[in-house]
Amino acid sequence: MSLAAKAARGAIWSILSAVGGRVIGVIGTLIITRFLDPEAIGEVGSALIIVLTINWLTNVGFGQYVIVRGRTEPGPEVVWHASVASVGLAWLGLALVAVLAEPVASLVDSDQAGQYIPLLALTVGIRRLAAIPEKLLIRSLHFRAISIAYALGEVTYAAVTVAFAAGGFGGMAVVYGHLAHYVLVTVIILAAAGRGWLERVPLRMARFRGMFHYGWPLAIEALASNASRYWCKLAVRRLFGAHATGLYGLAYNLADIPAIYVGEQIGMVLLPSLAQLEPSRRPRALERSTALLSLIIFPMAVGLGVVSAPLIELVLSDEWQGVAPLLTILVVLSVFRPIAWVVSSYLLTQERNRPLMFLEIGKTAVLLGGMVALSPLGIAWAAVAVGIAFGLHAIVSVWLVLRDGPRPEVLLGGFLRPLVACGAMAGAVLAMRGLLADAGLHAGLVLALEVVVGGAVYVGVALIVCRETSRDLLGLLKDVVGRRRD
Repeated sequence: MSLAAKAARGAIWSILSAVGGRVIGVIGTLIITRFLDPEAIGEVGSALIIVLTINWLTNVGFGQYVIVRGRTEPGPEVVWHASVASVGLAWLGLALVAVLAEPVASLVDSDQAGQYIPLLALTVGIRRLAAIPEKLLIRSLHFRAISIAYALGEVTYAAVTVAFAAGGFGGMAVVYGHLAHYVLVTVIILAAAGRGWLERVPLRMARFRGMFHYGWPLAIEALASNASRYWCKLAVRRLFGAHATGLYGLAYNLADIPAIYVGEQIGMVLLPSLAQLEPSRRPRALERSTALLSLIIFPMAVGLGVVSAPLIELVLSDEWQGVAPLLTILVVLSVFRPIAWVVSSYLLTQERNRPLMFLEIGKTAVLLGGMVALSPLGIAWAAVAVGIAFGLHAIVSVWLVLRDGPRPEVLLGGFLRPLVACGAMAGAVLAMRGLLADAGLHAGLVLALEVVVGGAVYVGVALIVCRETSRDLLGLLKDVVGRRRD
């Protein structure tokens, strides 16, 4: 099987399982809103972000080091040193934040988050055990176990959280759901990876120094990247309170579905795939990857934004209706973020770690600064700052790689053509909504018709304006399915 087909097969496995699991997760989240109010969910979300921040701070590019350097340098030594450093630093930091839970929670002006931090710290510490084994599976393009683990984890989270929420456990129901989720994912990944990553070798300070020299820009980049994704929720908590945080957090999580559960899965496959290519072939691979990703992701993001108002009105109770306008704004994330992920994978294979670091720092600064500046206009305008930050980040990321071989007209065309098809799709959906406004049909039926019409229009227009990319995608799918049958 060619590398492209192998990568496509891995991406398909990851996407299908992630989307399948996420569908259950979203259904569970919607059910949870029937038992928990926005304030309770906002407080647990703040506690989780605090714990995750420690997790990011203690991850100094260990996984990327294993993927990129582990191919050319002594494998067991690289893996063992990365494992020791990854688990040791994480557990030290997480133990510290568990002990200082109450003072840390007060930094985000919360008097409730502190009660959730200790158990969440244990939860994240358990998940960290599988961090390096997971990267070994990714390096070998073995995505099936990871995909199954993520899907089952989502289902487990939804089931456990709903059960405890219905039992009256309040915010702790969400904590128990995360614990069950992370334990299951960790067990599956460790079982799939085997015991090879536990092969002990003598620890050498020179190896640790080399690993930290390679990884420190990635550590800052990862911290800034995750901060841009999560700290905005802490900013909302500080600026608008716990209730607004619950609304914003749910809107953000829904808006992020196309990016995280499709775009991120493709990005996860892309890094090891590009690393296996000769450097001279990487620019063309980048052009192809961005065009394919845009064709898949853009209609999901734009479509979600177009139907956000009737969707939220249909599935959420009155106290959660404030999610709709925020969701319409935040879907911009799923347009811009996957573009940056593809470019980041390309830069990582070239070990251009520092530009990535500065890009993420700049994005986080624009995002948080913009939210503070626009907050007097209301939470919706604060959400606009998120789209501005991610948009600028994607534009600068593309500009960085245009000097390294990719053809500008091909790369930009791969982005713009799907957007033309998305414009036609949005116009068709809005026209359909206007025609059916006085028809007296059930809201669910109207929403279903809008989705079907929008999808059909997008596919039809994309086959015309994105003809080559559409054929490429269909060819890859045919190759993967054919190999699977063989």
